[in-house]
Amino acid sequence: MVSPNWTILLTAAFPNLARAGFEIVAPPSAQYNCIAYAAGDASRWWWPDGVSYWPPWAPPTDSIASLTAVFSGQGCEPCNASSAEPGYQKIALYESDGKMQHAALQTPNGRWRSKMGQGPLIEHHNPDSLSGGPYGQAAIIMRKAIGAAP
Repeated sequence: MVSPNWTILLTAAFPNLARAGFEIVAPPSAQYNCIAYAAGDASRWWWPDGVSYWPPWAPPTDSIASLTAVFSGQGCEPCNASSAEPGYQKIALYESDGKMQHAALQTPNGRWRSKMGQGPLIEHHNPDSLSGGPYGQAAIIMRKAIGAAP
């Protein structure tokens, strides 16, 4: 079986990503998804489908409000900017028509990481790098104090 060329697939699907550039930092995996990665869990798939894991404190719907509840339950709070902020880790939540689509995690160097479905983990410049593609827009930025308990 020939593996897909993820660079070509991702730049075709996400026009802003193609312009800004990105780096693949981990190989494709069906073990976990973007929400799990942003929540710190690379061992299982998180989705409110009744089959995958979904935290008990969040409503089991595909609404952006449910995704916000996931990260609120982990000690995150909404904030106004996606820029790096000393003492905080940030998460960008993406939605399209009110439905959750994706979550990205800011790294200590200020760049962002996204697990691309069953594809690879990538590092990109900012949340807008993925806006305008199948994930919709980065609608909510949340932050959590580094070292805070979940």
